[in-house]
Amino acid sequence: MNRRSLLARGVLAALTLTLSMVPATAQQRPDMSRKAVTDDPVAPKRARPGYDVTIVEFFDYNCPYCRRMEPVLNNLLASDPKVRIVYRDWPIFGPASREAARAAIASRWQNRHAAFHEALLTSPARLDSAGVRAAATRAKVDWTRLQRDLKLHGADIDALLARTDSIASAIGFNGTPALIVGSQVVAGAVELPALRQLVATARAKPEAR
Repeated sequence: MNRRSLLARGVLAALTLTLSMVPATAQQRPDMSRKAVTDDPVAPKRARPGYDVTIVEFFDYNCPYCRRMEPVLNNLLASDPKVRIVYRDWPIFGPASREAARAAIASRWQNRHAAFHEALLTSPARLDSAGVRAAATRAKVDWTRLQRDLKLHGADIDALLARTDSIASAIGFNGTPALIVGSQVVAGAVELPALRQLVATARAKPEAR
């Protein structure tokens, strides 16, 4: 899949992110409210106090374009302290990606998600079980506690992954990375200048941050 293209899809209001969905059963459609997408209590986040723009990233640890996107997001965070990142793991590259996603989410209970996330995305090869374990070591993740948290919070993690998959499908994403910047929907990796422009546009629309 070509993930280089930037597909501006307008505001999320057009996709009913800021409005209620047409009445339907929970089995038919996911919760597309802004709170459900940007403030899922299980999804890992990076933010400083006083943030005013939220970026939601849908990604897969084995996606090469997600790996290219990571330094762009890091540079943005370093230069703009008022941006929050919400990480929505969307493991579409197979079982190893799902294993990495579950482990990364579980690491938030020992406050190692940021380091583990970075280690996974900078792994030298396509991830497998050994690669996930090696990344955990580099990130100083307590592996024994991680296994305990995977058992303790496993159902919550799996439910989060299911919610993310449903939301991505409802929006119409067909690959990773994919971003929601304020109320703007973007499919594909973007360079830093384009991302800064998206943030500036979001910042100019306070009701859609």
